[in-house]
Amino acid sequence: MPGIFITYYFITMAKQVKQPDPIKYSVGNDMSKDEMSVCFSQINSQQHVSIKGTRKFENNLRGWKALQNWITRFRKIADIPLSVVVEATGVYYEGFAYYFKEQGFNVSVVLPNKSKSFARSLNIKTKNDLVDSCILAQMGLERSLQTWKGMTDTMLKIKQLCRERHSLREMHTIISNQLHAHSHSHRSQKEIVKRMQKHMEFIAKQIKTIEDELQQTCAFDKSLQEKVDNVCTIKGVGFMTALVVISETNGFDLIENKAQLVSYAGYDVVENQSGTSIKGKTRISKKGNSHIRRALYFPALSAAAHEPKLQDIYQRIHQRNPKVKMIGAVAVQRKLLVLIYTLYKKNEPYDPKFEETKTQEQQKSRQDSRPAYTA
Repeated sequence: MPGIFITYYFITMAKQVKQPDPIKYSVGNDMSKDEMSVCFSQINSQQHVSIKGTRKFENNLRGWKALQNWITRFRKIADIPLSVVVEATGVYYEGFAYYFKEQGFNVSVVLPNKSKSFARSLNIKTKNDLVDSCILAQMGLERSLQTWKGMTDTMLKIKQLCRERHSLREMHTIISNQLHAHSHSHRSQKEIVKRMQKHMEFIAKQIKTIEDELQQTCAFDKSLQEKVDNVCTIKGVGFMTALVVISETNGFDLIENKAQLVSYAGYDVVENQSGTSIKGKTRISKKGNSHIRRALYFPALSAAAHEPKLQDIYQRIHQRNPKVKMIGAVAVQRKLLVLIYTLYKKNEPYDPKFEETKTQEQQKSRQDSRPAYTA
């Protein structure tokens, strides 16, 4: 009986002890196409993280407004900073991020590989939407994340036009294949052939209109035009390829290094191996922006044939794997992506002899730093 009384006494006293006021709030949002899993957390001066609530909302305007009202329930002190953290998953996060940015919230958009690394450091084995939202909320509390600025009107327009152009090109290819099949079928109908041809002509005009609009939009921004021209100095990389890569990465705004860029595009290498057991071959993850990989496919083949440096990379890898040509092509795609990133950031044209010049300068620097020999 006394033991029960003592236990009850300490529980009561613990409830009466006032916890330190929070010093930061954070909202983690695990996003999908139709719904959001949200977690509201806070941290105090003793670095104690506590979850105040979790809930699911619809991923639309009504759900965003409901979430905004839900946040006010837990944000007791308005002066304390609040961070809204969301993962960059496709295009599903964009409407949410723009809405909360316009409402004055401090929004941070993190790349999936970054949040995955943070989750691994917490050694959390359970994985579901609510757990992921709690991890994102804790990440916002413990890390100093970059504030998401969003895409400029010019960059957003270019991105949407590039995607529309790709959809129309795919449609044009489908109709072209259907026209070829129908033209060679038994008793093909001339009226059907005419309609298909008119449809193809109409789509071709739309594609040309989009390409002209892209040229005008890019020319209107002198700084962007200069950077695109520098990127296009790489053999095999044309105007459209450069625009797709640049717009899909928002001018590499979220990219901090080359490894992050490679992972964002899905070119990071993964393997399934445990001890002496090897399951499958090493391959790229493809868990990234498919628009970038698609845009770099044909330019990589062209660069592997005409650019000596990239040709050497392709041939070297092809000699090691003569039966699988795609491995060398993917390596060239990855190299092209890094080159585009470097030239865009430095705003410089491509110099094929840059690496040779750099190596020579390093060797000369080492020689100059050696102490002079004295007898």
